[in-house]
Amino acid sequence: MNCPKGDLAGNLAAHRATLTDAAALGADLVVFPEFSLTGSVDPVANPHHLIPLEHPVVDALVGATAEVGAVFGLAERDGDGRFITQVAACDGALAAVQRKRHLGQDEDSYSTGSATTVFRVADRTCGMVICAEAGVDWTWDACVRAGADVIFLCAAPGLYGRRTDADSWRAGLDWWQGSGLRDARRQAQRLSVWVAMSTQAGSTTDEDFPGLAALISPSGEVLERATDWRQGRLLAEIPLRW
Repeated sequence: MNCPKGDLAGNLAAHRATLTDAAALGADLVVFPEFSLTGSVDPVANPHHLIPLEHPVVDALVGATAEVGAVFGLAERDGDGRFITQVAACDGALAAVQRKRHLGQDEDSYSTGSATTVFRVADRTCGMVICAEAGVDWTWDACVRAGADVIFLCAAPGLYGRRTDADSWRAGLDWWQGSGLRDARRQAQRLSVWVAMSTQAGSTTDEDFPGLAALISPSGEVLERATDWRQGRLLAEIPLRW
């Protein structure tokens, strides 16, 4: 998904459209990328782009999950705290809030979360890992200790240097496959859990993102994935037994 920075109305409309289509397909949950609602914003340069969980646009998106649940991301403002946050909503209500516990490079202007939360959907217990958290074991371990057997890896890994042609986009995707997807496969196999990953795609005002969506089995096998770096939707089924 492409997530323009600070475009709350446009991003909300894109979320709603996807949820409507997902309902028609019989999906239980849509997993959106990190920062999907606000865009990947710099909290120092653009503090006005951070929003509280009580913001009307968050309420509107939560309310749009009456038929299909959603996991979505935002740059959150909470008093003096500034968090990279992933929200789960189901049945029109807030289900879980996961603040990023392990920050990545160039994210030191954000605060660090401490708690690990899980939520239930379609008879599965689900946890959330956010981008740079994929590269450390303890965030995954915390989700499993909390009972998760499905973990959603939501990411917005900004690429260094703008993408100008197919070769440069392919190089960006190759990097993310060797980083985020590799981490997801290793953790799925290590912990015997399902992993579904969703990544921002395409160009924004000052950053490009190597879109990648995939479903990884508890054996570490990639069962389904997007074809390339472009925007798209991946419909995948997680069996109750494996």
